[in-house]
Amino acid sequence: MIYMKKTKPVAICGLLAAMSLALMFLGSVLWVFTYVAPLMCSLIIAIICDVAGKKYALITFVAISVISVFFLPDKECALTYAFFFGYYTIIKDSLEKIKPKLFSFLVKLLIFNAGVVSSQALLIYAFGIPLDNPWGKFGIVILMALANAVFVAYELMLSRLMMLYEVKYKSKVHKLLK
Repeated sequence: MIYMKKTKPVAICGLLAAMSLALMFLGSVLWVFTYVAPLMCSLIIAIICDVAGKKYALITFVAISVISVFFLPDKECALTYAFFFGYYTIIKDSLEKIKPKLFSFLVKLLIFNAGVVSSQALLIYAFGIPLDNPWGKFGIVILMALANAVFVAYELMLSRLMMLYEVKYKSKVHKLLK
């Protein structure tokens, strides 16, 4: 993390929050991006974590989540971000310190499943949005299995993209922000 005056990280977080909200709006309007937009916004939160610190990343996550839930037309996109993808990159480093790695992965999977179940329950019971289930009585099991497969792919992608950021782009971003 680079150290800077307090006005600079606030401004950076504001700009990146606006960019995240634009992506979330895109995900809310185009159904194809309902789950892609929160994934992309999680990368922005990871960059905020690196540039400004976890405190600013957490504040930015809360701001994006609240604005998304209240103003986006697609609540599923907003709640997917708020219940998992928004804060995951903030806690990922702490979760990876858990030994053994298998236990660390199981904790990550548990947090993901808790977020998915919580967001879907809120969508169904609070917002009255029905769960689309095209696969009959095994539909919930199939959807959760597919969601877990997506999480595993996301975990691999996030680790690789953060490694790419560290190696190739971090010095450029830090030089730009000095």
